[in-house]
Amino acid sequence: MTDLILGMGEVGDTIYNLLLERGFSCVGKDIDSTKCKNFSTEEKISEIECLHICLPGEIKDFVEISIKQIEEIEKIEFVIVHSTVRPGTTKIIQEKSKTPIIYSPVRGVHKRFLEDIKKYTKFFASDKENLDEKIIDMMKKRFEKIQLMSSFKTAELAKILVDTTYYGWLINYAQITKMICDKEGIDFDEMWKFADEIHENLGNRPKMYPGIIGGHCVIPNLNLIENSDLEIIRKINKMFSESKK
Repeated sequence: MTDLILGMGEVGDTIYNLLLERGFSCVGKDIDSTKCKNFSTEEKISEIECLHICLPGEIKDFVEISIKQIEEIEKIEFVIVHSTVRPGTTKIIQEKSKTPIIYSPVRGVHKRFLEDIKKYTKFFASDKENLDEKIIDMMKKRFEKIQLMSSFKTAELAKILVDTTYYGWLINYAQITKMICDKEGIDFDEMWKFADEIHENLGNRPKMYPGIIGGHCVIPNLNLIENSDLEIIRKINKMFSESKK
């Protein structure tokens, strides 16, 4: 049986390489033909064990593309959505498909993505009350360390709120303290030495680097959740960026 990875960006390419490393047969499919791997438009894929959806979660027709791909394949054991998506997205896909859908967001730093994915537990969720043990076993074979969460929305929010948004919030505080230090003529690093031993003992005073938040995770993911309070992350980042000009 073969696994099909839909979307061969950083996430899809990393999942593809992880599965190959663990002995799975894989096909990588992307709208950009140069990113496809073992894929040919002349050969119809009619049977796969797992479809891995790794499309950018912010694209407007994410659900439609996912459903279309599921319907094009005659037999699929199960589907894993790895993308960071708007809460409620995976439930919509499940409601439109008879195929078991799993939501399992990725974690890791992009420059060492493969190593991080192998290191971290792969959290996953299903809205089915009793998930088939066969699917849980197939998840274990692919990702080894796994943990089931209670619902799609729990896992969807965990990715946005506990991973990328929380990281941005911590950087925001570093940005604020750096701006205050600059205004007062104080050395930022010297001041933060005050927290070293506290963090060593309590683990709750992390010192973050006060850089400009860029990339395609922290700020873009704010668009996936409807909460005006979190817009402060974007505003502080903009304020810090303008202070550097």
